[in-house]
Amino acid sequence: MRLKISLFYIGILLIISGSIWAGILLNESNKSRGDFLLENSEAGSLSLKVKGNGIGFYFISSESYQNNILAKVIDSHGNFLDIRKITNKVTLDYFRFEHNDQVTLEITNLSEKPVQLSTTIGDTRVQEITFPAILIFVGAMILIFSGYKKLRNYITEHPDENKS
Repeated sequence: MRLKISLFYIGILLIISGSIWAGILLNESNKSRGDFLLENSEAGSLSLKVKGNGIGFYFISSESYQNNILAKVIDSHGNFLDIRKITNKVTLDYFRFEHNDQVTLEITNLSEKPVQLSTTIGDTRVQEITFPAILIFVGAMILIFSGYKKLRNYITEHPDENKS
């Protein structure tokens, strides 16, 4: 008995397995979380130890839609890795780091009202997530190819309308 699996199912399986693998890696990544209630011109900070070369991220969410927050990512030598003025409710941004170091996310409230913030800073582990990303890409290409094969051989006939 021979089990025949179509290219479509192989592509779906590759995408699902790559997505689960990438999700597990991102969930286990090195990250630090904190909640802040910042008054006018008050600042808060959150630190994280990063290793090697890579890409880090920070996620900031607040309870209000109209914010005026300054977010800075600084390494232990005082170099700015990223600086951004945030005016929306939810922000996700990335920064690049080049060596083992301590990075700090500094958040300053520039608005007149107090702001409640929930923040996360972390490492994306881009080196480890490369293979799952390749699996997802190959699965997507197999899906596209299988769809092309099916559509190429698909013939549509339109019935003739009454020509009376």
